[in-house]
Amino acid sequence: MFLSSLWVILSLSSSPSMANQIQEKSLADLCQEELKKFPGPIDKKALSSACEKVKVLKGCQSVEGRKIFHYDKIGTSSRPQRILAKSLIHGDETPAGAVGRAWMARLENISPRNSWRVIPIANPDGELRKTRYNSRGVDLNRNFPTDDWGDAALNYWKKRQKSDPRRYPGNGPASEPETQCLVNHFKDFKPDFIISIHTPLGVLDFDGPKLKNLPHFSPLPWISLGNFPGSLGRYMWRDRQVPVLTIELKGEKDLKTLEEFDRLQDISGTVALQWNRLKEKNN
Repeated sequence: MFLSSLWVILSLSSSPSMANQIQEKSLADLCQEELKKFPGPIDKKALSSACEKVKVLKGCQSVEGRKIFHYDKIGTSSRPQRILAKSLIHGDETPAGAVGRAWMARLENISPRNSWRVIPIANPDGELRKTRYNSRGVDLNRNFPTDDWGDAALNYWKKRQKSDPRRYPGNGPASEPETQCLVNHFKDFKPDFIISIHTPLGVLDFDGPKLKNLPHFSPLPWISLGNFPGSLGRYMWRDRQVPVLTIELKGEKDLKTLEEFDRLQDISGTVALQWNRLKEKNN
C-alpha cells in the first residue's frame, strides 16, 4: 500500500502539467505576463530585464491573494529625490498600466538623477475583472486613511456622489489590503513626490504648492481637480505635505510612441525637482 501510494506521488510530480500547477509562477514571469497585456508600444528587452528585478513588499497582496509587485531604480545624483509612481489603482483604467510599464522599461536603460519606485498594478483583482474597485467593491482612491475619513468619507460618498457604488470608500479607513500595501510603500520608500496615473479625464492635476512655469505637455492641459476624503491627494499632500501629481490620460491614443511615454516621465521628474527647489528655498 505504501509503495503504491509513493508511486502515485512520484508519477504526479514527474508529470510536466502537474509540476507546472504545483510550482508557483516566478515573480519575473508574473510581471511579464501581466504587463504585456496592456496596449501601446513595449521595449520587450528592457521590460524583461526590469521584471527580473521586481519585488513584493511584505503584506502586499490583494484581497484574493494576488501579488502587488514593484520596481526600484536608485538615482545617481548626490541627493536624489525619491519619486513613487503607481498606476491601475482603478482596475478598469488599462492604458494607465501601459505608462507604468513603459517607465519601468525606460529606467532599465538610463541612469536617472532621481530614485524611482514604480507600482504598475496597484489593484490586481480589479485589473483582472476590469472594474474600478477591488474585489470587495471598494474604490481604493476613496479608502486612504485621511485625517477626516471617519467624519467625512461616507457622508461625502452619500451626499456628493449619491452613493455611487463605483466610488464606495469602504467601511473604514485603509480597510483594504491594497490600500494598506500602498500606505506601507509610503512608509518604506518615504517618497518626496508621488505620481498617480489614471484615465480618462485628459488632464494633469497637481496636489501641492503653487509652482511657476509648470512644464507643457500638449495632449494634457494643467487643470486642478481638487481632492476629497479618502483620496491619495488629500492623504499625502494635505495631511502629510508630500505632493501628488495626477496624470489623467484620455485613453490609449494619447501615447502612441515610447518617446511620448519618455516625455511624460521627464515632465513628472521636472515637477518633482521644482518642488524640491521650493522646499530647499523655504528651509
